[in-house]
Amino acid sequence: MSLVQQQSSRFHPIGEFSDPHHVRAIGLLRGNIASDWSINLTGGFHGKSLKVQSEAFGLIQKLAKGGVDSAIFVVWPRTKDGFVSSLEVIGVWKPSILDPNSGAQDDLPEGDNYFSIRGKLARRVWTDEYYGKGLGVTVFGEYYVSVDVPSDREAVPFLNPGDFISMDAFLTEDGRLHAEWVEKISIPDAANARPGQQVRRRSSATA
Repeated sequence: MSLVQQQSSRFHPIGEFSDPHHVRAIGLLRGNIASDWSINLTGGFHGKSLKVQSEAFGLIQKLAKGGVDSAIFVVWPRTKDGFVSSLEVIGVWKPSILDPNSGAQDDLPEGDNYFSIRGKLARRVWTDEYYGKGLGVTVFGEYYVSVDVPSDREAVPFLNPGDFISMDAFLTEDGRLHAEWVEKISIPDAANARPGQQVRRRSSATA
């Protein structure tokens, strides 16, 4: 069971999936908000490009004007050559300021650098000389994210392209997504599986 599923009884910036074939690649990174509303990430991914989507910009302004020095940002990753190449900020998690009556906590049990990834296997598992096994997960049209996975067969079941998989991953210090396990959900039936669509969800702590 994923960490997000375990938190179904409380507010959380990453919601439960709506059906078994719900597609997403969404993560949580901590950062500081500067006076010009730019974001300096402190929870990994230092020195890389960061794009703020319109739905999150108003929340960032509100926090900055309130003197908030740190928050958790909900992000969508893009990868290239196995590394995270850029992130889009699609939400902000700071319920003590944005929704103080919700009862939700600012800190989350998963900690920083957590990503929930669900989608079809884009290609067979490959092996990198330095990083070991990795795979690609299709999350938006033809786009896929690259994820490093363990070599342990118990942590990664036998997979074929097109299998629908789920994993909890973490962003490493060198900018790679790493999953400690991979869950094979099924091979989606073309007539019943919902179209692949990236989840662009605002934090449940927003107005």
